[in-house]
Amino acid sequence: MKKKWNTYLRVLGIFFRVVPGTAIVTLVHYTIQGLFPAVTALLLARLFDAAEIGAESLLFYGMIYLAVYVAVSFWNFFAGIVMETGADKNQVNYRYEICKRFAKLPLIDFENSELKDKHQRAETCLYQGMLHRVTRSSFQMAIVGVMGIVSVSLVLAQYSLWFLPLCLLSVLPYVIARLVRGEKFYQTVTAQAKKMRRMQYLWGLFTDRRTNKELRVFGADDYILQQWRNARDETQSEIWEQARKDAISFVLCDGFRIIGYGACIALALSLTLSGTVSVGVFGACIAAFAALQSQTMHLLISGGSLPASLAFAADYFEFVDLPDEPSCGVSYSGLKNRVEIKNISFKYPNASENAVTDLTLTICKGEKIAVLGENGSGKTTLTKLLLGLLPVSSGEVVYDGLNVNDLDKTAFYRTVSAVSQNFVRYTLSLRENIAISDIDRMNDDAAIEKALNDAELSNLLDEIGLGAELGNAYGGSDLSGGQWQKLAIARGLFRPSEFIVLDEPTSALDPLIETEILEKFIELAKDKTAVIISHRVGLCRLVDKIAVMKDGNLVEFGSHAELISKNGEYTRLFEAQEKWYK
Repeated sequence: MKKKWNTYLRVLGIFFRVVPGTAIVTLVHYTIQGLFPAVTALLLARLFDAAEIGAESLLFYGMIYLAVYVAVSFWNFFAGIVMETGADKNQVNYRYEICKRFAKLPLIDFENSELKDKHQRAETCLYQGMLHRVTRSSFQMAIVGVMGIVSVSLVLAQYSLWFLPLCLLSVLPYVIARLVRGEKFYQTVTAQAKKMRRMQYLWGLFTDRRTNKELRVFGADDYILQQWRNARDETQSEIWEQARKDAISFVLCDGFRIIGYGACIALALSLTLSGTVSVGVFGACIAAFAALQSQTMHLLISGGSLPASLAFAADYFEFVDLPDEPSCGVSYSGLKNRVEIKNISFKYPNASENAVTDLTLTICKGEKIAVLGENGSGKTTLTKLLLGLLPVSSGEVVYDGLNVNDLDKTAFYRTVSAVSQNFVRYTLSLRENIAISDIDRMNDDAAIEKALNDAELSNLLDEIGLGAELGNAYGGSDLSGGQWQKLAIARGLFRPSEFIVLDEPTSALDPLIETEILEKFIELAKDKTAVIISHRVGLCRLVDKIAVMKDGNLVEFGSHAELISKNGEYTRLFEAQEKWYK
């Protein structure tokens, strides 16, 4: 209960903070909505009775009723626009909080399926509009419901107290139905988090250009489409079943409401025939009872729906409240002597075996180290551990005697640069694709052009220019796979770092072209410390030392000549690929 109450207050607090103007308009709007039925009931009674008095009195009350109706109608139009705009702005704010959370999460969390489920539940909360429902239900209950019910009840109580229990009993089934059906709906949607993620993944295979092309070549598009249909039907059938039960429960509730309304007419008619009330009051009683019934019904429905809406809202806040990656720590100004990797091991969440096991390695300042190994040997994982992107399970990574996890991350990352195998193809301008690695120099054309020249992409400057947008998503200039890889290297070179890591950035290039680019890179990085990950041996004669990995273990370490003399794993890899570089 305390958690739901805190969630409730938090949603309302965000609403008043983000869109205060809309909050005030909403308060006024629901106040008018709450008082309007009672006011119209009193006016109708005067209007009907005025018909017996004379035309002048009838005209007077008719004009008042029309003026109130027109004023409220105009207000509803204005308030509707303001409230809808405010709700959209508030929704954007909630979406921003999800994006901000992703930007601050530790990278290890992205490897955890539980986090992905939490994110899916947060997205479901936004998609279903549950946060807005909490706000709307609050105003409906606190203002429209309470104020409307009290004001209309006071009007009806003047004529007969029996109207009040009759109204309550006729709409009470709604709150029971909402409490039960709302909880069932929440349980169903929450349990579908993994199924929804799978359905979205399958859909993404059709909307991604690369996967769509492969599916067509393999003739597997119909198979994947059927898999998506199966996933969709499985999830939707559960939702449809809940919707069917909801419909049945509401039909039964409407039946009770109609019976109650009929009883109200009978009661008002008996009071009129007995002379207790006038004909005008008879009409007002029926209108007031309908309003009271409607107000009470919405109050009970809102109250019954609120627990489920709060449960969805709690899922949203559970995600956005996940802890940030620690941003402060020991001051770091750059590598002075060496990086020491001491007996580190690491296992990914939900994995059964280590990706890296008991690995020890020393990299001295200014050295160029190649990390060699076949796919799946743990090379990429090693780079993430080396840069502190993932926390080691045991052991430590030490920069000049300081554990990488204890360093101030902002200061540390200013000194390093990285180019990954799965580099990003930004659908931005050529300038932005380079300078995004150091946005403070976004307008440093000379440095950008130098990075492009160093990566052998000077032809792009002549062909499209720095301002041209890349990628064909919005009609820009697309590049070949090799050009995108060279662009990623240029991006890494543009960043003024002293320690750079390249994780197979040239894997899509021809081995000879790859060697030429890496030769150029090592020449440009002569004053830097560099770690180059690869499964090819072409660069191994160019570096100071080679670390050979296999099955997550460091099996050999030394220079090219030293490792060849051992006739071990490195020799096997070198001899298998030697023909590519002749």
